[in-house]
This record gives sequence, C-alpha cells and structure tokens, in this order.
Amino acid sequence: MRLTPSPRRLATAVTAVLAVTLAAGALAVPASAAPAASVAGAAEASDGADAVISLPHVSHVLSSGPSGFLSVEYPGDFAAPVYRWTSTVDGTTKALPAQTAYQGGFSDYVVTRVPTQSSYRVYDMSSPDATYETWSVSGSPTLQAVVGSTLLMSTWNETTLTGELRLKTRGIDSGSDRQVTGLPANARILRAEPASVSTALVHYSARDANSVVHHHLALVDTVTASVVEQRETGTAVYSADSAVSASRFAWVETSYPGPSATLMHAERGGEGAGPVGTPIPLASGGAGARVAFLGDWLTYAVPGAETATSPNPLHALTAYNVTTGAKVKVLDHAASSVPTADGTLLVLGGTLAHGEGVYRISLAENGTPVATLVASTGRPTALTVTSSTVPTVADLDKSDGKVTLEWTLSRPLASGTVKLRHVRTGRVVIDHSFDSSLNWISRTGLVQVNWNDRGGHEHAPNGDYAWEFTAAPKNGIGPAVRQTGILKVVRKANPHDFNDNGSPDLLALDAAGVLWRDDVFHSENSAGITTGYRTRLGAGFQAYSLIEAAGNHAGGPAGDFVARDAAGVLWSFLGRGDGTFVGRTRVGPGWNAYNKIAAGSDLTGDGRPDIVATDAAGALWLHKGTGVWNTPYATRTKIGAGWGIYNQITAVGDIAGGPAGDLVARDAAGVLWSFLGKGDGTFAPRTQIGPGWNAYTQLVGAGDIDRDGRPDVVAYGPGGTYVYLGTGAWNAPLGQKQHGSLYSGEGARFKNVV
Repeated sequence: MRLTPSPRRLATAVTAVLAVTLAAGALAVPASAAPAASVAGAAEASDGADAVISLPHVSHVLSSGPSGFLSVEYPGDFAAPVYRWTSTVDGTTKALPAQTAYQGGFSDYVVTRVPTQSSYRVYDMSSPDATYETWSVSGSPTLQAVVGSTLLMSTWNETTLTGELRLKTRGIDSGSDRQVTGLPANARILRAEPASVSTALVHYSARDANSVVHHHLALVDTVTASVVEQRETGTAVYSADSAVSASRFAWVETSYPGPSATLMHAERGGEGAGPVGTPIPLASGGAGARVAFLGDWLTYAVPGAETATSPNPLHALTAYNVTTGAKVKVLDHAASSVPTADGTLLVLGGTLAHGEGVYRISLAENGTPVATLVASTGRPTALTVTSSTVPTVADLDKSDGKVTLEWTLSRPLASGTVKLRHVRTGRVVIDHSFDSSLNWISRTGLVQVNWNDRGGHEHAPNGDYAWEFTAAPKNGIGPAVRQTGILKVVRKANPHDFNDNGSPDLLALDAAGVLWRDDVFHSENSAGITTGYRTRLGAGFQAYSLIEAAGNHAGGPAGDFVARDAAGVLWSFLGRGDGTFVGRTRVGPGWNAYNKIAAGSDLTGDGRPDIVATDAAGALWLHKGTGVWNTPYATRTKIGAGWGIYNQITAVGDIAGGPAGDLVARDAAGVLWSFLGKGDGTFAPRTQIGPGWNAYTQLVGAGDIDRDGRPDVVAYGPGGTYVYLGTGAWNAPLGQKQHGSLYSGEGARFKNVV
C-alpha cells in the first residue's frame, strides 16, 4: 500500500514554508500552522510534501473537499474548458474527462452532465482512478449546485410560471429524488451554491399578487429537503453572488437601471429578517463581486484583473469586519473563492510577493485574515519581462539596415514605450508607444519594434545608443517595469561619410563661396539617391580654387576634406564625425603646380587614403597618405605620364574588385576610362567605360551609396544628377545611371561638388 501525506500534514508543511501575511499590521500565521523548528524539520522529511503544489493555469476554483479542490481553465480561442482536480494529499493534478461543466461542494464528489442526455456522472475524487457512477434524472432539470453527493436540480415552467427545487441523491427510490419544501410554487431558482456540508444558499425570485418580482435568499437543509431560513433582499441579477455564515447573510444588490452595485449584509433572524449592517458600495462593475465569510470577516472581490484594461480597487480581495468595521486587503486580486469544511477559504488569485495560485485564507491568532499559498501556477502577479532580445551590437551593413528589438511580458495587457537615443548626439531614433488591445488575450505579451535605418529620410549615426523599455500593467496591479541598455551601431567605414552615419555626404561650393553638406540617403524602396538633409557649413570658401573630399586621412572619427587657396597652399579640414569640421590645418605650398587633384582612395594598399595630381606636362604624381593629422601626405612620387589628355580625374575607390583603389579619367571627347589600382600606387592599362560623360561638370567618387559593399559614382551637371552604382566587374565597373532628387534643379548652382 502506497503511503501519502495526510491533508493536514501537507497544509502544515506548506504553511511552514510560505506563510504570507498580507493584512496591514498583522504579521502572524495561524496558531495551528505556526512554523516552529520541529514543524519545519518535519516538513523537510515529508517526502516532498513541503513544496507548494505546482498547478497549471487556472481560471476559477469551483469547490473544495477533504482531499483537494476542483478548478477550471478557459483556454480561450473557442477551446473547450479544462476541468481539473488537484489533490492536497499528494500534490497531483488530474484533468477530468471532457463532458459539460463540473460542480462540487464541501466534498470530494464532482458532478457533470453527460452531453445530450438527462444523466450525470458522479466522480469520487478521493479515489481518482475509481469508476464514476451514472445517475439518471427525469425531464430536463438544471443542475444548480452540488452539496456533498447531493444534486440540487431546478425546473421552471414559463407557461404556468411555476417551478420547484429538487434534491437528487444516489439510488432510484423515492428518497433519492425529493422536492424542497418551504419555497413558493412560483419560485424561480436563479442561483444556488453550497453553504456547508449539508446546506445550500438559494437565490430565487417570485411574483406577488400584483406581479411585482421580489428576490429572496433561502437556506436549504439537504438532509430534510426543506428551507430552514429565508429573507427578502433587494433586486439582484441572476448571477449575483451571496454567502451565509453561522450568524449572517451577505448578498450583492444591483441598482436599476444603473450599473452600480452594493454589498449588503445582515444578521440571520430565524423566522424574521435580522438587522441590516452598513452597506458596502461596489460602484460600477461591482455586480460581479464574489463574496464569502471568514468568521466575522466578509471578503469580496470583483474577478477579471487578468483581462482588465484599467485599474479597479475592487479586484483586490478585501476583508471587511462586520463587527468592528475594519477593512484589510488580503490579496492583490482574486478571481474566485470557495469556503472549505474547516472554515477557511480557498481563493484563486495573486500577490505581488508570491504570484498567481490558490491561497488558503484563514485567521491569525489576532483574528486578522492571512493568506497562505497552497498551489502555484508559477506565473507572477506583478508585470515582469520574461525575456528580451536586444542586440548589443548591430552591424547595419550585414543586416541591411534593419534591427529587431523584442521584449516578452508576463502578461499581455500592458502599455508603455520603447526609446532609442544616440548617446553622442542625443538624437532619438525610436520613440514608440504600445498599448495592448481588448482582444489581446494571450497569456504573454510580445512587444516588437522593427527599426529600419533605410526606411526614413536619413540614416542613423554609428555609435552607442541607449535604449529604454518601460511597461505598466493596464490593470494597475504592481509597478511598471523598466529595462535599459546600450546598443552599438557599427558599419564599415565610408571614406565619404562626414557625420558617421554610414552614408556618403557630398560637399558643394556655390558661387557665393558658401559650402554646403548634403547627407545622401538611399532608400530600400527607391532607385537613385536623395538628400536626407542639407547643412550650411560656412561662408568664405571663395578663397579656395579647389576643394576635394580626402577620406579619413587623419585617423579621426570621420572623413576629411582638403582645399587649395589662390596662392597654391593646401589646407586640411578634419571632420569631427558630426558633419562639421575643425579649423583648417596648413598642409603645404606648391599645390598650384597641379591642374587636377583626386583624393580619398587608398591606392597603395596600406589602409590610408592617398592623393594624386596631374601637372601641366601631363605627369601623374602620388602623395601617399601618412595618417598623421598635421602632415597627412608624404613627398610626391611620379607614377605616370600622358595624363594631359584627360580633363577630369576622380578617385573612386575599389570599383572593380582589385587589390586597391582605382581611378577614372575623362578625355576631351567625353569618353570615361578606368584605371585599376595594382595596390602599389600604380595602375593597370586603361579600360574604356563608355562615351557621353562630357554631359557632366563633376564626377564624384562618393563611396558606397547603396550599401552593397562596392563604391559608387555621382555625376553632376546641368542635365541633372545621377548615380552610377559600382558593379565590381573590372571590364564594366559602373552600372546603368539612376536619377535621384539630389541637386534637383541645381545643376548649374555649384562650381565644385566633391
């Protein structure tokens, strides 16, 4: 024979481990469960009985008996409810066969009707593996309640306006089916519930001689099948709850036509109506309050906190002392409660301290209600973040500019914000608010934010981003949750990027000497290029005969540019990384010896951008980059001759998949030629790209515009501005031209575009 802990043993062990006193100012546990050292020691040796029972998700607790309790789960999405019996003897939970609704009361018996039949299955859950009994009934009565193994069945004839309440027990003789006496012939049973091991509290309505409907509570003795006490109450909906103790009645009355409700309580008066106590207003929505007595304390709560979309103080399980008027909060919320044979309550609910589950509510030594967790669903009552997926590093080149940030909440009904802020600039790139809908009834909530850096009008800068996630429960139970962290955005360095956002910037000098910077934006949904925004960098640049983007030639955070003045002195302007530049640094004189200058590409394979220039004799000179901010270029080296036939040369980066940067050069006939870099500062023989390039006044090696890993070329001229995307093919390094809105209508405004 298998030995299992007794119910008292398990209850004592659980209380010793997790006695939770929730009433303000009362920090004691029941005397019968005081966690003395010897009790704790016994619990540790009780073969697992010291652990709180693990319970699946529960919607309501329906009844309790000596060996366990009956519960139901409503999974939602039109799934059938799941009824379970949880044993407080061995801690197991058993799913009951799918029939119709199950009921029970003050015993281990549970009852369910067989679908489409006038018969009921009766299970004795003290022996959960035993065969059920089948009880047949006459007609089609409604099962209102179960007390022990007695079924309370009601009928109502809508034509004659008559009804009756009958008690069905085991057997087929006349004693197994008795009519309850003491009810009027026109009593319409609205609700019944077990009140003790041998009584039931019945809510019925009846019409008087003037057809006025009156509501009554009747206490029915199931042993004698008779009403032993009743009283008239105010109007109540059929589902309004009621309770009875040894000395008092309690019931919920509803106003008409308004939605508010009142919790009434009165002394039991035997044959007459006892005095009514101070009514407890429940306000709007209070008609659904569940009520129960615990000694002199009347407990009440409105279910529905899990699906509530606004705070409601009635969600908390409150205990009101009908003698002293004291009031304490026992649980942070409650969905259902049932009395037990030992005078305590089993309540399905939750506390912020110990989460969701079934709590036993009893009286401490000082007479104050205390809650003890008996069975836990493992879910927190407080809103929590159960998991999050936020990358610490986002390589926007590899992810095509897309980042997904996710947080999973312990419950779906929450509202909050997700913010992402660039630390260096303070720019906010995500400011997202979320608010769950009424139809969002899954048991966890997923908050997902998809950040697409190519879906707006400008690209986000590289660097650290501080993210902040906040969420507050819609039902107002518990605090808001907040998480923060750092997400670092990285991209491959773009030599033509001045504000460190991965996309190229173009500098344009107008006739008035004002220098402008356009941040190029390339959308995933459109061809060509557009300008994200334009920034005025400053005036006075008419002093320079030439400006040229130089790449990051000083090892700083972003690209730089150089400018040559009328005296032939070359100046360096170092980028700060935010789209602006520090004051100029003198590179050196003698640069007026060159008629064409091209900068910004690594031609020697050492990772530093170089500069090339042609003189009047057609010689091509290389100034290697040094990486030193105040002397960025080494002494020149001659690397070619015959370049006088070209009227423009442009450093375009590695457009052909070779070992280093390349050059393109346009001849007087408008034919464009490519010179593939060998990686040592020299070039392979030229390859013709094509004719017609004399339509443009400026060709700009703009870096990688479309983020495909290959540099591209921007062509500027009176007929419009176009982008030629790099192909990586040595013999056809540039693709078909694509028109964009950059410099739209400004083809003659700028004398220098780089």
